[in-house]
Amino acid sequence: MKKFLLFLPILFLPVNAFGAAFLIYNQDAKVNGMGMAGISSVDNPSAVFYNPALLVHQKGFGASAGSTMISPNTRFEDPATGKRTYAKTSTHHIPSLYIKYTENNFSFGVGVFSLFGLSTEWPENWPGRYSSTFAEIKTTYINPVFAYKINDYLSFGAGISYIKSSVKMKNAVDLSMSGLPDGMAKLAGDGEGAGYNLGITLKLPDQYTVSLTYRSSAKIKYRGRAYFYLPSPLSSSSTRAAATFTLPFVAAAGMSKQIGPLTLEGDVLYTGWSSMSSYRVSSENGSANAFYYKDWRNTPSIAIGANYRLNKHFEIRGGYMFDKSPVPAKTLGPELPDSTRHIYTLGATCRKNSFNINIGYQTTFFNNVRSYLPTMNGTYRNFAHVGFISFEYNQ
Repeated sequence: MKKFLLFLPILFLPVNAFGAAFLIYNQDAKVNGMGMAGISSVDNPSAVFYNPALLVHQKGFGASAGSTMISPNTRFEDPATGKRTYAKTSTHHIPSLYIKYTENNFSFGVGVFSLFGLSTEWPENWPGRYSSTFAEIKTTYINPVFAYKINDYLSFGAGISYIKSSVKMKNAVDLSMSGLPDGMAKLAGDGEGAGYNLGITLKLPDQYTVSLTYRSSAKIKYRGRAYFYLPSPLSSSSTRAAATFTLPFVAAAGMSKQIGPLTLEGDVLYTGWSSMSSYRVSSENGSANAFYYKDWRNTPSIAIGANYRLNKHFEIRGGYMFDKSPVPAKTLGPELPDSTRHIYTLGATCRKNSFNINIGYQTTFFNNVRSYLPTMNGTYRNFAHVGFISFEYNQ
């Protein structure tokens, strides 16, 4: 049994997702259309997520609901044989909901969104099946916030988050030395945690706005069961298992400039991925207890965007983000074949009275990346289409 339990740590690895590693920074169709540069110019209820300090500049009641639709394409190429293996292609729908209310100098709001997640699935008989055939992580943030405008120039906001998360993982178990076909290991687990977010905004002369935001790290302890499905004459079994991840902090600084109907913004993001550079795994009987070193690094990202208001009914926008991967080649594996990416975005808004519809498209070009793991030495190639839509109501 100990031999099979040693495969359990693989099951806890994070999954291939969008944004550096598995961060989903795409939380609003309008901001995303500007290359995700928006912490100083966001003018809708998604400021709950991006920068709560800006809520006080949005009068009255407002609500927005939207969906991010991500369609990734990932393949692995064996340098010795040239054989290519493609991960299963599917479209992931990531919903979000934001509500806010502003009265005089105070604002209150709440957001429900997923900041980390998505999944990857490989064929059951592919060469890397002993590392991963399926991996999925989901998170749901419930984030109430408040904001206060000190004067016409300075405002701040803060909030707390309750985080609910789940993982589901599968990989094959190699029994060839016993003359038996592969077995399968499967895990399902849940965890929860808490965090906070802060924002501060300074309005400057000549229509400049400067903002700083911070979303804290969050420790999530997953508890669940690992199942081992083994061929006869071996017996299938299950055991309790647990692992703890500390989801990274995200800090951002941004400046926007208003030039008549044109809004320009540039942001710099810094994500604390070193919180996940190592982790421990424990099991009920202690046989799978282990320490794993991944050497993830904190990473910067740069976002620039522009929004142009054609008239009171229509807006168009575009942007670019350079998003650096935190995963070094020496620990890169099929459960997270991540690489640095170049992101290009377009979007538009249609407005009628109190209602807005925002749409957008994003194309993501990943750098080809070589893994030097002894068991999975090869090249990963990635590409992703991303679509956005959100509906707003402002009273």
